[in-house]
Amino acid sequence: MPESVAMQRYAIEQGIPIKDTLTEEKSVNTLQNMQFSKDIIMADTTKTNPKIIFATNNYHTFRAGLFAKQARLKADGIGAKTSRYFLPNAIIREFIAILKMNQHQFILVAIASVAFAALTVLLNHM
Repeated sequence: MPESVAMQRYAIEQGIPIKDTLTEEKSVNTLQNMQFSKDIIMADTTKTNPKIIFATNNYHTFRAGLFAKQARLKADGIGAKTSRYFLPNAIIREFIAILKMNQHQFILVAIASVAFAALTVLLNHM
């Protein structure tokens, strides 16, 4: 069963009317989920820039928000609680994924930092 269908069922059990839910079942990653969801949302509304809410794990909310921004969605995220034993691994995974997403910027900042430090050392020894 696709995760979106399971979550829709859960939302309905919690009292959310089915008419207030949509599911996306084609994606294989969060960016695709945001992109495909945008298509579904835009087909379901007359608003030009609807505000949406997405739900994910609390450790994944920030990165999912970055993907929503990439997909040009006006979105806020709600994070579900994560078991304490899993949280360190999840946070490390998210940190590495964010580094990977922005690797060119991080490399540029690292090079600039090393160059600045080297220049500072050279100027202090003159």
